Amino acid sequence: MNLQSFMCGAHCRQSVLVFVFTNLVYQALSDGTQYEACEPRNCGYGPNISYPFWISGVQESYCGYPNFEITCIEMYPSLNFSDGEFIVKDIFYANHSFLLVNALVKQDFCGAPPHNISLERTPFNLCSANVDFFFYYNCTSQPTGFTYPVECASNYTRHYFALFPDKAFQEMDLHSATSSCDSPVSVPVDVKVNITSLASMNYTEILEMGFLLNWTAINCSNCEGSEGRCGFENDKFICFCQDGPHSQTCNGGKCMGESKFSVIA
Repeated sequence: MNLQSFMCGAHCRQSVLVFVFTNLVYQALSDGTQYEACEPRNCGYGPNISYPFWISGVQESYCGYPNFEITCIEMYPSLNFSDGEFIVKDIFYANHSFLLVNALVKQDFCGAPPHNISLERTPFNLCSANVDFFFYYNCTSQPTGFTYPVECASNYTRHYFALFPDKAFQEMDLHSATSSCDSPVSVPVDVKVNITSLASMNYTEILEMGFLLNWTAINCSNCEGSEGRCGFENDKFICFCQDGPHSQTCNGGKCMGESKFSVIA
């Protein structure tokens, strides 16, 4: 055997070893690691968070959809929209809906919403079960019918109040009062109490009931039914299992990831 053949053989063996070792490491890291990373977690208060949501800094981003990122603010799960921060009170995974409350209600002394909620550039939609709750600001006339006064913002000449229009607009004097106000701010509310209970509450208590949003995402039930945990990576749904990622369920075929190895030239 000449020197050239010897050097070629050694070089080829080294390349093969690098290939095999790197793939074994990648497989060891892949099998079960993502499954463990996507274990449901919480912020301290509120619901457990899992697919399609994920907690920034606590769970990996592949545990959910990119726009479903939740942050923990003072131990509460929160979603950030373009017009503010909202606390996640509950998540109903079975029907793809969740309950939110504006963080202003807890953070601000007055807590009255300054503008309508905007869901632009979000993957969420308002649930039809919500009821509109209107806030009227900067009114020159004081209503004589039943309203929810926003006393923290009112003064002798300007009046601020809230109401449920479907009931309140039956009173003509109230209609006259709202015509002297700025354009109303509409807040969706998931009302779970009767009218008598609503009449005994203040506007802050009503806002604290929160509102419902729906989401659209690939259903996770089949993956969970096979004892997997759902995720989303490289624009694809993945079922993370204890033996590694699968395409749909832990009983189905395994995902074929990109080869990650180095060959010394």
